Amino acid sequence: METYNLIVNSLIGLLTFIGMLVFGVSLGWLLLDSYKKNNKAWQTQVMFLAGFFALLMVMVLRAHEGLAGFGIGFAGAVLMWGFPRKQKTED
Repeated sequence: METYNLIVNSLIGLLTFIGMLVFGVSLGWLLLDSYKKNNKAWQTQVMFLAGFFALLMVMVLRAHEGLAGFGIGFAGAVLMWGFPRKQKTED
């Protein structure tokens, strides 16, 4: 019975990590997309950022297993979509 509990708890931890990784990537993309496209609607940008920080505070207090996955996913989204892209020049 102890082995069964260990396996189930490991799977739950892995699924939590993967779920929070996907959630972090999607939230990072949504936040960056809001900042790039809505230059005139600063209220939307402020609400997304405030929501992100509120979510981060709740996760620090309650969801310790998924916090690493969320952080890695959000950082990955910022690195993939946050930097300006080089313009292709045609010769």
